[in-house]
Amino acid sequence: MICPMVIANIAGRWIGVFVPGTNEIGGYLMASAGTLGLAYTFGLNGHVRVSILVDRLKPSARRAVEIISLVIAFGLMAFLAKNLIDMVLLSYEYKDRSMGTDNVLIWIPQVPMTLGIVVFSVSIIHAVLLGVFASRDVFPERESL
Repeated sequence: MICPMVIANIAGRWIGVFVPGTNEIGGYLMASAGTLGLAYTFGLNGHVRVSILVDRLKPSARRAVEIISLVIAFGLMAFLAKNLIDMVLLSYEYKDRSMGTDNVLIWIPQVPMTLGIVVFSVSIIHAVLLGVFASRDVFPERESL
């Protein structure tokens, strides 16, 4: 969806026609794409991890540190998710509109971003539960590329 917005904007400039909302909607789509991919990437162990200290720990200590870091990450993401949900509800209640030329109800592009953070929070708590109750590492080693 981002590509047609960019193409419409470029084509509009070439022929001298103003296409309203392409920049704003493209930005909304970028935010949605960025947040909706977080949980999937996390599930594939694809997030960048700085593990200089953790790799030097014994397996039991490593597991504990990873679980603690995941609990902290879950707390931060749950806090963000709660505030994003509140923001969407307020935007819906007050019928808030964007300031750009698109004049769209702002809760519409906020919903996918909020959904992405909520799903990411769920995937983090899933990793915490696996780490606590399963007999395997929270983050198994990735194969080298």
